[in-house]
Amino acid sequence: MINHINNINNKKVLYKLIKYLIIFIILLLAYKYRAFLSNILNPFLISALLAYLLNPIVHFFQKKGLKRLNSVILVYTIFLSLVIFFGLFIIPKLFKDISVLVESIPIYAQQFKNLYKKFQDGYINSDLPQGLKDIIDDNMLLVQNMILSFLQNAADSIINFFSKAFNFIIVPVLTFYMLKDSEYFKNQLILILPKSKRNKVLQLFKDIDNVFGKYIRGQIFISSVVGVLTTIALVLIRVKYSLTLGIFASISNIIPYFGPIIGMIPTIIFAFLDSPTKALYAAGAYLLVQQIESGIITPKVIGESVGIHPIYVIMALLIGGKIFGVTGLIIAVPVAAVIKLCMRHFLKNII
Repeated sequence: MINHINNINNKKVLYKLIKYLIIFIILLLAYKYRAFLSNILNPFLISALLAYLLNPIVHFFQKKGLKRLNSVILVYTIFLSLVIFFGLFIIPKLFKDISVLVESIPIYAQQFKNLYKKFQDGYINSDLPQGLKDIIDDNMLLVQNMILSFLQNAADSIINFFSKAFNFIIVPVLTFYMLKDSEYFKNQLILILPKSKRNKVLQLFKDIDNVFGKYIRGQIFISSVVGVLTTIALVLIRVKYSLTLGIFASISNIIPYFGPIIGMIPTIIFAFLDSPTKALYAAGAYLLVQQIESGIITPKVIGESVGIHPIYVIMALLIGGKIFGVTGLIIAVPVAAVIKLCMRHFLKNII
């Protein structure tokens, strides 16, 4: 009898070891072929995110009495109408701005060189100590190279983004089926979970959905408002590429703390190329939009939903940016919130 129990225990240990070994091999292969897997999985991940974001709206119409399929079709019609509106009215204007920007890069580069030369002549002919002049010269050269590099890379990055976006023609189809059959995928996921841990894991998923969903949907709404307000302000001030700069400010605003600064830099640069006065107006308008966002909109929409100390937020941004670049900066905070929830559930269950 004892030998039989020992054999059963040994088999359980062996099965666990094999399971962990298989998981380790899968993770190792996934890391080795991450570039290949990324190209395949990207449309599915984007579709899953869109389905996740649109699902509460589908539920809303279901509560009003519509069937699931009809709710999905209605939400899809609204969503595609917005996409078509952007495609007809916003995208052409955006591409026009980008094409003009690309053509104007050499002109802007020359303007910066002239400004740099004028400033350089000013402090070289001044009575400043030679050592201080050398320090200013080195730093100004560094700033000039950074600005020229930014101008060169900005348009390329935007064009590259939109060229990749056109590869995701399959995304609308995948999103539709993920929305329509969400219960099927949910049930499949539940069946995978061990019965003994199922309730605890499902509770964890509910907590993650409450934090992650509220944060992501809130940030999309807030960033959209920031983009619209910034674009309107720049149009009134008559800053060139106002739509492109407004969209850039909208996207960068998702990144906590650093995002607003990143979004403001190109706005100030392009406004300054017209006139220093316009740059001051643009900076003032941008700061006003940020005050409205941080003081009024964010507390009402998101509030304290994430609940992470600023030090950990900055740490998450640094780690996310280092590993995944811009994408890492955008997803760092919600991922950190998910990790915090997982750790809390884990500690709660083992103590």
